[in-house]
Amino acid sequence: MAEDAAKPLLILTVDDDESSRAVIAAVLHEDGHVVLTARSGREGVEIADRERPDVILLDAQMPGMDGFEAARALGGAERTAGIPVVMVTALEGAENRVRALQAGAVDLLSKPVAPGELRAKVASLSRLKAYNDEMTQRQASLQKSLAGSEEQLKATLSAYARFVPQELLGAMGKKSIVDVQLGDSVKLDFSILFSDIRSFTRLSEKMSPEENFAFLNSYLRRMNPFIWDNGGFIDKYIGDSIMALFPKGASSALSAAVAMLSHIPLYNRHRASFGYEPIGVGIGIHSGAVMLGVIGHERFMQGTVISDNVNLASRLQELTKTYGVSLVVSSHLLFDLEDPNRFNFRFLDKVKLRGKEQAVSVYEVFDADNPKLRELKRTTKEEFELGVYDFHAGRLMEALSQFEKIASRAPDDTAVELYRRRCVNAIALGNSGGANSGGRA
Repeated sequence: MAEDAAKPLLILTVDDDESSRAVIAAVLHEDGHVVLTARSGREGVEIADRERPDVILLDAQMPGMDGFEAARALGGAERTAGIPVVMVTALEGAENRVRALQAGAVDLLSKPVAPGELRAKVASLSRLKAYNDEMTQRQASLQKSLAGSEEQLKATLSAYARFVPQELLGAMGKKSIVDVQLGDSVKLDFSILFSDIRSFTRLSEKMSPEENFAFLNSYLRRMNPFIWDNGGFIDKYIGDSIMALFPKGASSALSAAVAMLSHIPLYNRHRASFGYEPIGVGIGIHSGAVMLGVIGHERFMQGTVISDNVNLASRLQELTKTYGVSLVVSSHLLFDLEDPNRFNFRFLDKVKLRGKEQAVSVYEVFDADNPKLRELKRTTKEEFELGVYDFHAGRLMEALSQFEKIASRAPDDTAVELYRRRCVNAIALGNSGGANSGGRA
């Protein structure tokens, strides 16, 4: 075998001259190569498509489909486009050589074929094939490695998305976490929801650390979908509290809150089946402008929301404990509703919230109350609101009369009882300034 040959090849020789085919086959067989033969350009194209040889030796002048046409056909077919073609020709002149190369040949052999030149050409192509095979393997290995890296990158970005909401990045105009820079910020209008489990500290003290985390995760697994399904996203958890933002506005936030609270009785039945005591939840919602941004240090940073409106939403949630109700919202949120008649609400109070110079009008939304209490609140809404107005106007006896009348029909209405006691205490103290006796949070 010739020393230049790197390894045996499968070679197709295409020539209508039987003697030429025989000479080429004899030389190549001697060097250990496997030789296929074809007698026409058409037959050569068919064999090449079927057998996928390593090299094709193609006679230029043949009847029917000549070598130039066959070379173009081989180069235009997906299965044979990468096979090197050596044009074997008796044609002379630069024009014919250019024509052969334009047809797709990588090299040329002159007829009659000299064995030494044939061996040299084939040996060169053998080395070229070995190099191409190695590059192909490296490319495949690199693509596999990159695919693995891409999957790992996707997994990493997916993991980051569990800590940094994609919606938060989108609101800041970022495609992914890698685009976030310290100091990035944007001002937008959102509805802000805060929820909190009532008496969580007392419940927590009765549980082990493992039980605490199991309880919180069980609760959050049930609450989060109501937020996501209504177009909101979780900004953060603060112990048992949830802070959520709603880009789509007041209706989506309020719908999420009602759905969350409506699910609590079902969750409590589940807890009761395991001997656990029921829980209560309070929610506050406010609408307004917030600053979304990135704070911290280049080594450790986090997305956050900064706004007095966020603090106000948190204070509204705290008011649910004062009035013994489940859902308190601001007048700003009600004004932002496209259709306020979708929800049942009543004016609850005008309160001075910490950090606010002006008193804020707050409302109770009672759609998630049990059907009996919800109907009582709906039918006594006008009387209740009249009593609240009388109380703040200093007409304490008129207010007390209203609240006592409602209490006789709705003894479970905790807000009514709170106002009744306020009236009694203010009258006992001789205080005619009911407006100054309102809640503070």
